[in-house]
Formats: sequence, structure tokens, C-alpha cells
Amino acid sequence: MPKKTTATEVKEAVKNTGVKAAETVKETAGKVAEKASEVKEAAKTETKKVAEKAVSAKNAVKTAAKRTASKAAEKKSGPASEVYIQFGGREATVESVIAKATELYVADGHRASSIKSLQVYLKPEESAAYYVINKKYAGRVELF
Repeated sequence: MPKKTTATEVKEAVKNTGVKAAETVKETAGKVAEKASEVKEAAKTETKKVAEKAVSAKNAVKTAAKRTASKAAEKKSGPASEVYIQFGGREATVESVIAKATELYVADGHRASSIKSLQVYLKPEESAAYYVINKKYAGRVELF
């Protein structure tokens, strides 16, 4: 025949079960806190790695932009060159002709910064250079 349990025994059994449950909860909470700490550290490490990669990428972009700008400047300016006109034992440079044309344009009341285009036509047999500025203003300068 089954043994009869008393109220005190039932209370004691419930108490023991509660204590065991509390210990299990404490143990599980400790493990969860430990895992959370590990995850937090892993997240910090990954965040540092991502930040380092971002800085590295930023520097790579800056370097590439500088290279591109440098190459564009080289292409735009081209190699240093000088053009000489020689005729009948006399010599002039294209730069001097352009400078003279610009001076005359400015002397006529215009601003040098308003020059958008400049065409120069050299006629060494006449010792002259003809120019057209902004496809509107034309003039002549002595070549030699």
C-alpha cells in the first residue's frame, strides 16, 4: 500500500524543489551573463576590425583620388613645350604673340579673364600675327 505523505513532507518537498529551481536559475543566469560578456567582447573586436577596414578604405580612396587628380592635371597641362617661329633670320615665340594679343585686348577696355578662346594666325612673310578672341574681337600684332 502506498505511503501517505503528510503536509509537512509535502511542504518540505516543495521547498527542496524551489531551492533546486532557484539554484538552476542562478546557474543559468551566470552562464547567460558569461556568454553575454563573450558576445560583447567579440562585438568590440569586430567593431574595431570594421573601423580599421573603413579607415583603410578611406585612405585608399584618398590616394586614388590624388592619383586621378594628378593624372588629370598632367593630361590637361601636357608636357612643357615652347613653339618658336623662325623666318628670314628672325625668331619669335607663340607665347610672346599671345601675350601681345592679350595686352592689346585689355588695353581696348576688356578683361583678360573674359578670354574664352584665342586663335592665332601666323604670317611670317608679313612679319605679323593675326588673332581672334572669343570669335568676335580681331587684331594684328608684330611678329618679330
